[in-house]
Amino acid sequence: MISQFRQRALERHRKLALSRIREERLVFELMLQRVNVAGYTPNQDFVNNVFERIAQTEERAKLETSFDKLDELIVAAERQGELRAYVCPPAEIRDEGNLVVDRMKEWNVPQGVIDTLRDTLNKKVEDVQGEPTTSQNALRSVFAEYDSWARYTEQYEEAMTRYAWWLCALTFLSIPLAIFAFQFSMTFLIGLLLAGLAGSCVSVMARMPMLEVTLSGELAAYQRRILSRIGVGVVATLAGCALLAWGLPSVAIQGETFADVLAACSNAKNVPCGSLKTLILLGIPMLFGFSERALTSLGQQVIGRFRGEPRR
Repeated sequence: MISQFRQRALERHRKLALSRIREERLVFELMLQRVNVAGYTPNQDFVNNVFERIAQTEERAKLETSFDKLDELIVAAERQGELRAYVCPPAEIRDEGNLVVDRMKEWNVPQGVIDTLRDTLNKKVEDVQGEPTTSQNALRSVFAEYDSWARYTEQYEEAMTRYAWWLCALTFLSIPLAIFAFQFSMTFLIGLLLAGLAGSCVSVMARMPMLEVTLSGELAAYQRRILSRIGVGVVATLAGCALLAWGLPSVAIQGETFADVLAACSNAKNVPCGSLKTLILLGIPMLFGFSERALTSLGQQVIGRFRGEPRR
C-alpha cells in the first residue's frame, strides 16, 4: 500500500518535472523567435548545445526514481533556460530584465532585492551595440534570481497550504473530542486542553504570514513557531481557566459564573453537562487559546487586586 502510494506520488512529481523542463525549452525557443525578428544572429553551436542538454535532462527525468534527483533535474533545466540571456537581442536586454524584475515585485520580494537587481542591470546596460556580453551577464543573473524566487514562492505556498490543512484537521478533531471529554469528570481537564488546542490552531491559521520573508531560513523555522504558538495557547488556556475557577475576576452572567459552570460539570457523579454549559466550557478555553491578550488582561486584574488597586 505504501509502495503504491509512493509510486503514484513519484509519477505526479515526474510529470511536474517534465513539464518544467519542457517549459524551459519553450522559453528559450521564444527568445530565438524574438532574435529572428530583431535580425540578431546568435551562435548556432551555443544554441544547439543548450537544446541538447535540455533534451538529455528530459530523458533522465523520464527514468529517474528519486524525488530529490527530479528536483535537481528541474534546477538543471532552469540553468539552461537562463542562458537565453546570451541570445537576447542587445537592444531588448534592459526591457527584458526590468520586466522580469517587475514580475518578482508582484511576489512581495523584499524591495532591497528588487532595487539591487534593477540598479545592477541598468548600470551594465551601457553600450549594447558595442559589447553586449556584460549586459547579457547581468540579464542572466536576473533570470537566475527570478528562478530562485520562483522556487521559493512555490515551496512557501505549498508549506503554508500543508500547515493550514493540518491545523484545520486538528481543530475539527479537537472540538468534538473536547465536548466528549467534558461529559466525564476524569477527562474534564483533557477537555479544557483540547478546547485550548482548537483555539490555538485557529489563531495560527488566522495569523499565517503573507510572502514577505527573505531566503534566511524563516520558512524552515515557521514549523517551530507553530508548535510554540500552540504550546503557549494551551498553557494560557489552563492558566486562564484556573484564574476564572478561582473567582478572579468574579463575573456572573445571568447569575452564574464560569466557576459555577466548572463546578457543575466537573463533579464526581458524572452528571452530564447541558448543551449551554458545554458551549461555555468550549468557548472560554478556546478564547484563551486563540489570544493570550485575554489572559494578560485577566492577569492584570488579578495583580491589581492583590496590590489593592481598584479593578477596571
